Amino acid sequence: MDLKQAPADLSRYALDGMVPSRVERPETAEEVSALIGAAHRGHQAIVLHGGGTRVGIGNPPERYDTAVDLRALSGIVEHSAADLVCSVRAGTTLADLAAALAPSGQRWPVDAPEPERATVGGTIASAAPAPSRLRRQHVRDWIIGCEAVLGDGTRVRAGGRVVKNVTGYDLTRLYSGTYGSLAAITEVSLKLVAVDERTRMLRLGRDSLPELESIARDLLAGLPLEAIVLASGREPALYLRAAGPSVAVARAAGQAADEGADVSDAGWDALSARATREPFVARLSVPPGRETEFLDGAGHAYVGTGLVFLFGERATADLRAVRERSEAAGGALVIESGTAEQKRTLGVWGKRRATHSGIAASLKARFDPHGVFAPGRMPA
Repeated sequence: MDLKQAPADLSRYALDGMVPSRVERPETAEEVSALIGAAHRGHQAIVLHGGGTRVGIGNPPERYDTAVDLRALSGIVEHSAADLVCSVRAGTTLADLAAALAPSGQRWPVDAPEPERATVGGTIASAAPAPSRLRRQHVRDWIIGCEAVLGDGTRVRAGGRVVKNVTGYDLTRLYSGTYGSLAAITEVSLKLVAVDERTRMLRLGRDSLPELESIARDLLAGLPLEAIVLASGREPALYLRAAGPSVAVARAAGQAADEGADVSDAGWDALSARATREPFVARLSVPPGRETEFLDGAGHAYVGTGLVFLFGERATADLRAVRERSEAAGGALVIESGTAEQKRTLGVWGKRRATHSGIAASLKARFDPHGVFAPGRMPA
């Protein structure tokens, strides 16, 4: 279906009970700029939407007039296989990007849950976490340039293939993790890698979570794996992913291949997708290597990345205690999925350091002076 011509189903764009009065589906960066410029002049508020996998993260917006669906802004702009670089429009899904790059034997080495829905722009804007961060690091490390529209409708470029830059800011890194509150990303230039010769996923099951924690720590200290996921709950398990040359994968899998069971691509995708499909999700950021200390009840620890996800209902007091522990360690606990009441009771973002709040407020005032982009969604 043509997204631009599809009838508006406003309920799809509801956030914490708030429903916009209209939806716009721009197909070009020029249309995005015109829409945002009009909202700026009319003092209206918009929320940017992609595949919708992480759009619910954040405080309920203070105002919400228009939903801007960027999925029609899609497609490959340019692919330089020799340089391992491609430029792509922000509404392109990760699955479509992978399919377009596959004939050249290349890929963008950023994973995100539900790649058939997740868009490139949304993945960057929400800094979407994935188990492969153990090897591939942060999504912002695989971006070399971008085009975006600021809160007054101004189009800017930054990074690789610069046309216009904004002095003093590394915008390609700044936008990642701002959840569409500073700018609308319209096009990005990405760093690519060769498709791995072989990939293998394994599952190790044990009756004892401490035993799996010990194995995870040993693996982290030794083998060069792409991902290590410790899953707690009724059936604790350790999931491993190795990727690269066949010899290296065989060596990395090692003894685990004899003790564990192979996991299919679909099984691994389902494992990653729990972070977006569970009705309640709390994400912790903690010092890398200490993830298992914060794994409580049902959840996943992306070992070595500093990321922990807690699933299922928990007492408010227990979550506050976990938040305090994570903040004392220099980390944070963010409520990614939950009811509006849970968000109000617990607070989405937790304690923010005064310096960070001041910087965030200054950036918002500079990039979005009239509060067009989801006002109130982010702290400060």
